[in-house]
Amino acid sequence: MSAVERALAWRARRALEAGAGEGDGAAATLAPGDRQSTLPATAPQLLECLRHHLLAGETHYPDRPGMSELRRLVGAALPGIGYPRRDPDGVLITAGEGESLFVTLLGLGAGKGTRFTGSAPGRHQALFDWMGVARAEPGAAASLRYRDKTEDGAAGRSTDSPFDHSAPCVHAVGGSLFGSRGRISRGDVPAGLIVIGSLDGLGGMHPFRLGFVAAEPATLAGITKWKQASSICSPAPSQRAALWALGVRP
Repeated sequence: MSAVERALAWRARRALEAGAGEGDGAAATLAPGDRQSTLPATAPQLLECLRHHLLAGETHYPDRPGMSELRRLVGAALPGIGYPRRDPDGVLITAGEGESLFVTLLGLGAGKGTRFTGSAPGRHQALFDWMGVARAEPGAAASLRYRDKTEDGAAGRSTDSPFDHSAPCVHAVGGSLFGSRGRISRGDVPAGLIVIGSLDGLGGMHPFRLGFVAAEPATLAGITKWKQASSICSPAPSQRAALWALGVRP
């Protein structure tokens, strides 16, 4: 068995083990229409916007890293939550924060045996477990720093120095970029910091969802390769929905 086959087999086992622990409640389904009735309806104006672009011929892949205008708006919004502004070549649009973290870890060479310092993975614990990335013991060497900036209390506390820039640092900000939480970054910000998050803070783009990665262009290039290998690019309708929610209209 090759190294690639062993890695795939190991991850498949981890996925199966995680699924085996779910009870009957996890597999419960709603009757048709139950879930939809609890969610806001898609705005008719948004649907008309998407129709306009589809009829105009936007039926194939958009720019692989994401539509330039959306990347520009994401990069320009970063200072609002305490991070450096990024030009479009420093922003990647993904399908959600989970994919942002996944391709970022791959782009940094993280995998089974990688150790990180910082805060607990929180909502991304399953992804860390599946990839074999574990938190380092206090005082042990680590090749990655991770901070979930949306967590409060013990889960969000860092186990390393805020001024330790010896390893790549990833901050997960959830949907705060266009949300209402305000400025969430504090203290020293490493020059090579990678920021990941979702665009869930945008109102009016339901049911479409997206995420982003913001980093120095040289760092982002390696991350983008993994995004393109896994899903080529994020769907054009989802990106148009985000642009519509940000006020970009036909």
